[in-house]
Amino acid sequence: MDRITEHGLWLGRAVSCGALIQALFGLAPVGHTAHAQGIDAVLVRVEDRTRVGIRNRVVLQTLPGRVDREIYRSQGEIPDDLAVSPEGLYVSFVEFLKGSGGDWVKRLVILDLSGQVVRTIETEGNRGIRRYVWCCGLGMLAILRGSGREDPTFRPETLYVVDARTGTEEPLLGIWRPYQMQWASFDSSLYVKAIPAPGAQGSAEPTFPVYRYHIPTKRLSLTTRQGVFFSPDGLYYFDASVAEPGFRLFSSPDDRDITSALKLPSHQLLARPEGDWMPGTGHVLLFIERQPPPARKGPSRRRAPVRIDPNAPHIYPDRWNLAVDAETGQVIERFQGDISAGWKTNARELPVERRVGAELVRPRGP
Repeated sequence: MDRITEHGLWLGRAVSCGALIQALFGLAPVGHTAHAQGIDAVLVRVEDRTRVGIRNRVVLQTLPGRVDREIYRSQGEIPDDLAVSPEGLYVSFVEFLKGSGGDWVKRLVILDLSGQVVRTIETEGNRGIRRYVWCCGLGMLAILRGSGREDPTFRPETLYVVDARTGTEEPLLGIWRPYQMQWASFDSSLYVKAIPAPGAQGSAEPTFPVYRYHIPTKRLSLTTRQGVFFSPDGLYYFDASVAEPGFRLFSSPDDRDITSALKLPSHQLLARPEGDWMPGTGHVLLFIERQPPPARKGPSRRRAPVRIDPNAPHIYPDRWNLAVDAETGQVIERFQGDISAGWKTNARELPVERRVGAELVRPRGP
C-alpha cells in the first residue's frame, strides 16, 4: 500500500475565485489568445524553457516578461512531464528520491500554485504508481498502482480514485489489469482499457476491453470502444496501442475505424499524435510534421554515432505541426512551434514554445 501524506491544504480551502489566485501569485494571461482567460492561463513545466540540466525544478510562467518562476525544487529528479488539474488549482508530477538505503523511491507530488506541497503519495514495498490522471471532480485523481518489474510474484494492478484534498481513496473494482485510462469530461466518465483476463478469449486474437466508470452514478460498465482517448466533443476517439506502433482513429457512434480517411502520409501515422486533441475545439488532432524516411539505395552503412551536446537547449521553436479535422480528415492548419516542450495548462488553448517564448494558441477548427 502507498503512503499518503498531507502537507497543509490552505490554498484549496481558502481560495474561491481565480482573481484572488492571480493577485496572490502574480498570474496574468499568457499569449495572444488568452487575454480573457484569467486563472485559466496557468502555465507550468519541469525545468526552465532551455531544458538544460537536471530535471528537478518546476517553474510557473508569469507576466510581465514571460518569466519562469521556480515554485518547487526536488531533492531528486522529475523524469516526466507534469499535469495541471482541470480547475487550475493544483500541479502534479512523479519524482524519484534517493532512499535511506540508497534505492530510488518513487512518489506522486501534488502542489498548489504557490509551490506548497498539498499531498504526496509514496511507494512502499514494490507497489508503485504506474499511471495517474486528473478526473472525476474538484481535486480528484485516478491512480493506477502496480508491481515493479523486480517483483517475481504477479499481482493485478489496482485502480483508485483519490481526493487530493482529503486523501480519501475509493477503489475501482472489477477491472482485470487496467493499463490505460483517460478522463472524458463530455460525459463525466473515466474510460479504462485493460488487458484481457485469463481464459476470457479463445484462440482468436485477444480484444482489450474498455470500461466506462460514470462518476455521477458510480457505475462501471463494459463498452464496445476500442480506445480511451476521446475528442473534447466525444464524437471521435483514438487508440494508442502498446503492442504495435501507430494509432487508430474511430467514430464514437458506431466504433468504426476511420483511420484511412485521414489525409496524411502513412509515415505520419506510425506514432500517437504528439499533441493528442486540440483543446478548445471539438475534434482536431495534432501531429508534429515529420519528413518521410529516405529511400534506401542498396546496402547502407551504419552511421557513426553523433554526440549530443548536453548543454544545448532542447527546444524546437521552428518545428512545424499539423492540425487535422477528424471529421473530414483534412489538414486545416499548419503552424510553427514546439508543442512537446513540456508546458502544461488547464486553459482551452495549446501551449506552444516559439522563439519569443511560450504562447497559448488555438488553431481554427470545429
